[in-house]
Amino acid sequence: MKKRVSLLILVTLLFNIFSYGVAVSAETFPKDPGNVYNDLTGNYGLLGIAGQFHVFAKNKTTVNAHTDGNIATHELDANNNFGTELHEGLLNQEINYIQKTDSFINSSGIPTGDTRVNKFVVGSDVDVALQDGHPTVNGSRLDHLTPDDFYKDRDGNEYIDFEQEFARLNVAANDLATATPGKTYTAADFPDMNNRTIDLTGLSDCGFLLVNIDAEVLTMNTPLQIINPSDQVVVFNVINSSSALNVQSPIKYNDRSNHETEDFSDANISWNFGNEMTDLTISAPFQGTILAPNATIHITQNQDGTIIGTNVILDAATNCWDPNEIFISDNGTGGTDTTSTSDSTDSTTTSSDSTDSTTTSDSTDTTTSSDSSDTTSTSDSTDTTATSDSTDSTTTSDSTDTTATSDSTDSTTTSNSTDTTTSSDS
Repeated sequence: MKKRVSLLILVTLLFNIFSYGVAVSAETFPKDPGNVYNDLTGNYGLLGIAGQFHVFAKNKTTVNAHTDGNIATHELDANNNFGTELHEGLLNQEINYIQKTDSFINSSGIPTGDTRVNKFVVGSDVDVALQDGHPTVNGSRLDHLTPDDFYKDRDGNEYIDFEQEFARLNVAANDLATATPGKTYTAADFPDMNNRTIDLTGLSDCGFLLVNIDAEVLTMNTPLQIINPSDQVVVFNVINSSSALNVQSPIKYNDRSNHETEDFSDANISWNFGNEMTDLTISAPFQGTILAPNATIHITQNQDGTIIGTNVILDAATNCWDPNEIFISDNGTGGTDTTSTSDSTDSTTTSSDSTDSTTTSDSTDTTTSSDSSDTTSTSDSTDTTATSDSTDSTTTSDSTDTTATSDSTDSTTTSNSTDTTTSSDS
């Protein structure tokens, strides 16, 4: 009799515990996500929290190919899976935020491993439930996620305020576009279409480099090799473009290939397409973060890096490669633009194996290269040009040196130090 009573008590206790567990689960699923700024608390530079996502879209993201990265978007149409795969075990947190969705496949998201925590957040209007121990979105079960991974906005609250973030991103794009570049490249700088290289060696020593590149350079269909031996953070401002651009140049960066990874330590290249860009297509393998906050960005070839735009369409495999933080500095050159041109009226004309740097106002700037060195200064400074089987790199041929400014050394300057140097017989 005592055994029966004990057994009855045990069964009752188990039933109560089980029932209580179900009640708690039902009451707490889905969990309240709070605010993204409570989860991402670092100083992420000009891009802010956008740089912590593979895709950051103000309106809609369409996933038609394997996407190895996390997504934050107002609306998602997912016809393929997404989420950063586990590789080196270096990414300890994966956040996704989907405010609205009509299409979702059940392989989306990556299972939580020993090295990572998932936070998958949906908007307050998304229909969610539990099925066989997994969350469902609009009836589609997410087999890779658990209830602990899943969160839902509460009415009146948004985990990410896209309007606020994109206002910030527009300011960032403008700040980059109007800053003084350390170098400017045009199509004339690449006479050999089959051997196009941008070597950033020695252009900056402060950890940041801003380079202007004419949009025409990116429309050519041969590879563009970018050498950044010291792995400084470099931003390319794409200039002289219309509101639509089709990038056809395969981008090769430091001999790196497109691949999946959790190691973002070398993610030091970004491309600012500016606020005026509305239609951007990537038609060749591409490396680097894309900033085009007002554009529809269409990816048709492999791409590594964050993609920031109004709408993002992924028709090719892309990989998360979160950029290292961008902070605008003086490029390590005191604002000097060492624009490379051909037959132009830019006061600084460089050729192979030589570099010219011009500084003003009680300063001396010495730039050395493999075969020559030129130091030119004005206002209480001495011009000293030393040669050894070399020639002063500042030369004129059917051109005029018009450098005579203060705080700027490019012969063509505008407010905010925007470089408007042109080339090709100008």
